[in-house]
Amino acid sequence: MDTQLLLASLIKNSFWMKLVGVVLIVAGVFYCITIFGLLIGWLPIWLGVLLFSSAKRLDVLREGESAAIAVESIDKLSLFFKISGIATLVYVVLIVVLFLVFLFGAVGSVTGFDGF
Repeated sequence: MDTQLLLASLIKNSFWMKLVGVVLIVAGVFYCITIFGLLIGWLPIWLGVLLFSSAKRLDVLREGESAAIAVESIDKLSLFFKISGIATLVYVVLIVVLFLVFLFGAVGSVTGFDGF
């Protein structure tokens, strides 16, 4: 596959990358309003900054050719997806664990299990 074609496709979508980046940053700021939100609010802010930064580098790339800027942009985009994937896996594991805790708690309360 031609790398110029690939970069052109990324450059065409830089607006959407910026939009999602800004939405993630704003959502992260709203999360950080509460004490509990501080625990998770930093992650969408970081992801939004990565995505927005990658899109800005693509805009610079649109102005002129530079392999270094293209590599920086793709590296930031790659980091965005790695962090998103890891966070998704952590959230899925937490949901499964919480589901099992509530399931065993419900079964225990129905069967009359009082603990120790």
